Amino acid sequence: MSVQSPVRQLPLTQQVREILISRISSGVYPPDSQLPPESDLAAEFNVSRATVRSALNTLAARGLLIRRQGAGTFVSSLSPMSNPLDEAIDFQELIASYGFEPGVQHANLSTVRPTVKIAEALQIDAGTEVLEAHKVFTADGEGVIFCVNTIPMWMFDEDLLEKMQANPDITEPLYEFLEQCCNQIVEYHFAKIRPSIAKKCEFCHVLPFEPETPVLVIDAIAYSADGRPLFHTFEYHPENQMTFELVRRRSRTR
Repeated sequence: MSVQSPVRQLPLTQQVREILISRISSGVYPPDSQLPPESDLAAEFNVSRATVRSALNTLAARGLLIRRQGAGTFVSSLSPMSNPLDEAIDFQELIASYGFEPGVQHANLSTVRPTVKIAEALQIDAGTEVLEAHKVFTADGEGVIFCVNTIPMWMFDEDLLEKMQANPDITEPLYEFLEQCCNQIVEYHFAKIRPSIAKKCEFCHVLPFEPETPVLVIDAIAYSADGRPLFHTFEYHPENQMTFELVRRRSRTR
């Protein structure tokens, strides 16, 4: 097996994850086989064990791996979840996983005053301006996801804000942008999910869908590890474009 060391342009956890996915899909790690210990992978990739552990946990959540306490980590023999509902994945990576050519169109990037609801969610004063970004994510040129990200201004200095306004493309992939340009890492999301139709959504006047189009709305707040809100997002997924999967476990009383 050739040794692969991650390059430094992408977050380390993502690099490790992609290497492991490649090894699983190519049969280097076949179904039911055991992966090397975390310490061995960390030494091979020249990263911390925490980075390896985070990548393994993500792949376990997708159904690619099984963590067996006291035994180790094994490749699952089951079909992996392509779009787990409980995992936040950059949209272009998600679209590419379906076999489509991903793209993003920046419909709007401007400073606005947030609604009271969003100001409370971001823990800022209602009169404080925020950056609002409207984006359409495409698969083979067809819009499949529309999202509105609202980000507090404390995240940016004046120079970065000018660069973003001149070239909105630098804000994608979003998690990478936040980590590399804002020194902020998204640790988790708190999300509310509901079905709706386009004409009843918060941004119905700008949604690129027909008014009666059924959509799945994901209303979420992203947080840092210390619980600080980093951004709010509305995601709109139109009917028949994306399928979400979720492992549901029974709650057992003791």
